[in-house]
Amino acid sequence: MKPIERLEAALAGRTPDRWPFVPSIYEHGPALLGRGPSEVSRDAGLMADAALAGYRTYAHDLVTVGIDIYNVEAEAMGCRLKYHGASAGIPGIVTHPLAGPEPPDAEAVSIPRPGPENRLGLVAEACGRVVDAVGEEVWVYGCMGGPFSQAVELRSYDDFIMDIVHRPEAAHALMERTTTLAREQAERLSRAGAGVYLYESWGTIPLIDPPIFRHYVVPYNRRVIRAVRQGFDTPPPAVIMGGDISLLIDFLLEAESGLVACDYRADFGLVQSRCAGRPVILRGSIDPKRLEAGDWAYLEDAVATMARKAHGMPNFVWGTGCVSYHTPPESVLRFKDLCLAAGPTAGEG
Repeated sequence: MKPIERLEAALAGRTPDRWPFVPSIYEHGPALLGRGPSEVSRDAGLMADAALAGYRTYAHDLVTVGIDIYNVEAEAMGCRLKYHGASAGIPGIVTHPLAGPEPPDAEAVSIPRPGPENRLGLVAEACGRVVDAVGEEVWVYGCMGGPFSQAVELRSYDDFIMDIVHRPEAAHALMERTTTLAREQAERLSRAGAGVYLYESWGTIPLIDPPIFRHYVVPYNRRVIRAVRQGFDTPPPAVIMGGDISLLIDFLLEAESGLVACDYRADFGLVQSRCAGRPVILRGSIDPKRLEAGDWAYLEDAVATMARKAHGMPNFVWGTGCVSYHTPPESVLRFKDLCLAAGPTAGEG
């Protein structure tokens, strides 16, 4: 099977020839090029080259395009970033332009368009280049910040949570603006032929609780997901986050996420039970810090344990959290061999 056939079978609940291997390759891609993440994050050609270098090195079953995947939209709306030149540092947000004791007038918050002063078009261009190169054989995803996480970065975490508690109408008004940008950016990535990953890094437990997730993450992400599903024939859009999603799994399914990333800190059995029989891919993730450290005793045990738990699941895929810049490529290849050896092959249940 081609990678694209493998993932299509898993989504449809048909058993593929083997469980797909889907590590998260972001800042690790620049390392394969001998470049720094900051440099690659501001050049569409290099961003595409980094994603393709990962695919050519690991032959994984799903390719992601992006570096600082949670920053691009917030930066375009006014957050300032710190870049790190040729070093291994990942660009990070250092200002929150809407922070302060009083919420902003959301109607005055402008929705940016792609241009030289932001990277909205750059990411879409990189996605198009990768789709043109390998889109016939593998799913390609463009990565972006979700509406809730954009609002947190603009307003600051503390101030936005206070808005949710004391001024919910102001919080929803700002979410309307970030959702507009998210929908527009998701459509740009989709027009390039890529699937859409909405990263809600600020939306996970323990940063917020399930009621906040239900009212401030689910409805807005679902609007973006439905716009993509209705307008484009691309890989299924998904809401992605780390942390313990055990108490959020029903809400992720309510948001119509096409893929659920079950972090190593989550209750895999609970998440698995909720995903059974649904048109959704379940990615079981191994701790990427242990992969960087080469803790093979832990990794061998973790892979064997997850293989037992996932036995009989046609919609399971292997994965990791974000593979670090410093993780040796030979470790990723060895980890892939572990996963493929532990999983079923064609004809096995």
